Amino acid sequence: MLARTVERWSWRGFWVAMAVAIAVTVVDYLGRWSTPGYWVRNLVMHALYWSPRLAGAFLLSGLLSHAVVNQGFRRWRAAVLSLAVLIGLWSSLVEPGWIRVRETTFSGIPAAAEPVRLAVIADIHWGLFFRDGQLRDLVERLNALDVDAVMVAGDWTHEPPPDLTAGLASLAQIRHPVFAVLGNHDVESPGPPLTEPLKAALQTHGVQLLEGRVVAWKGWELVGLDDHWGGHPQTQVQRLWPAVAGEVAPPSPSVRIVIAHQPDTIALLPAGAAFLSLAGHTHGGQIWIPGFTPWWLRHTNSEQPWWNGVYQARGGPVLVTPGIGTIGLPARLGVLPTIDVVTLQR
Repeated sequence: MLARTVERWSWRGFWVAMAVAIAVTVVDYLGRWSTPGYWVRNLVMHALYWSPRLAGAFLLSGLLSHAVVNQGFRRWRAAVLSLAVLIGLWSSLVEPGWIRVRETTFSGIPAAAEPVRLAVIADIHWGLFFRDGQLRDLVERLNALDVDAVMVAGDWTHEPPPDLTAGLASLAQIRHPVFAVLGNHDVESPGPPLTEPLKAALQTHGVQLLEGRVVAWKGWELVGLDDHWGGHPQTQVQRLWPAVAGEVAPPSPSVRIVIAHQPDTIALLPAGAAFLSLAGHTHGGQIWIPGFTPWWLRHTNSEQPWWNGVYQARGGPVLVTPGIGTIGLPARLGVLPTIDVVTLQR
């Protein structure tokens, strides 16, 4: 029977592919920056990346053919497992590469500021799960947009190759100015000790890092803040927004656009501190399970209930972008990678 032959060869192919995946995992692991003390976790993540790519199709074929040749409980069990594997393959091989563009408009900009359009991204996590070809594709997507600048809200890397300057060379092809901050995975919170080489590589390719700085641009003041876990954003907020006697809040509307990695950093801002703040870090939950994912985010990721979209904070509106890459699991489900295009107009 054809189905039995397909099943037999599918399982043989699956075990051969898994053996290859294990070998590739070890080789790939040895050739990257790696977070100290997390070698078991890192190996598992490498295996989760390579296994679906090399063995996923064989596993799905074996389960489907098993459902065909069996009856009763065995058939239903194989069918349910096939559905689970199909969802897993979709979330790991399809949805992470399905980048969408989301448009948001804010009106009423200050008279001194120019109308601008910004491409906002975060959490690229170039390295283990987000590879060189995907980075080049992202650059092409950004170059196709009619925007005035690209804002990157941190987490550039995740267990990347050793040569950061060569690996990030695609960034030099972005035709727009790029303003950015670093994220927790870029400053060892957790992450490999690559902060200084990463800064050098980004600056070599034209990225303007903003942490602790105020940069004048088109009538706006661009302000960058440290990562909430690995830096000192509270000290920076106190320095960049000094108290003024007799004033509860700065004049409204502010000409400042604040960029930080974590929404919790934005919560530190004083009243009316910014016309708009930008953050990432949450990945929008990355894998959306109604009820569970919001709970998980609040208990592990952010004290604020801001994980995807526009929210009103004390310091002004905040846009939290769900990011581009993945962490933990090389998968997205129900949370597409997103380039947020923000229009600031009169």
